[in-house]
Amino acid sequence: MKRILPITGLVAIVLSLALPATALAAKAETVAPFAVQFVLRGRITSYTAATISGPGSVSIKVRSSNYERALLKGTTLTFSTDMKTKVVLHDGKPIMTGDKGVVKVRAQKTSSMTTLELAVAKQVIDQGRATPRDSS
Repeated sequence: MKRILPITGLVAIVLSLALPATALAAKAETVAPFAVQFVLRGRITSYTAATISGPGSVSIKVRSSNYERALLKGTTLTFSTDMKTKVVLHDGKPIMTGDKGVVKVRAQKTSSMTTLELAVAKQVIDQGRATPRDSS
């Protein structure tokens, strides 16, 4: 019985030394591209809420964004939404076509518009009806 304890301790030491090396090797191979949160502001051109039976979608005509401003300004992007997408309503009213809004999406910073649209919207914020001076 006294011999089992030293052997068990030796095995534990060997495993503790080997696991960090394999974990670092695995992490180095699976490094994901650097993702950022795009904050897109503009007019919501369509919105369908996600349900248990399927995904929804949101389209926004981009007036401004925090990344790729020149590329995205004036374009209409469509994103899918799911049950995890946070939706903030303006005064509890449903989202209507033409409302001002914000759509937040996580994607690689250098994403093309096509790749960006593959991302699921993380948050949709309705800011109410647009005034004439808010035109895009």
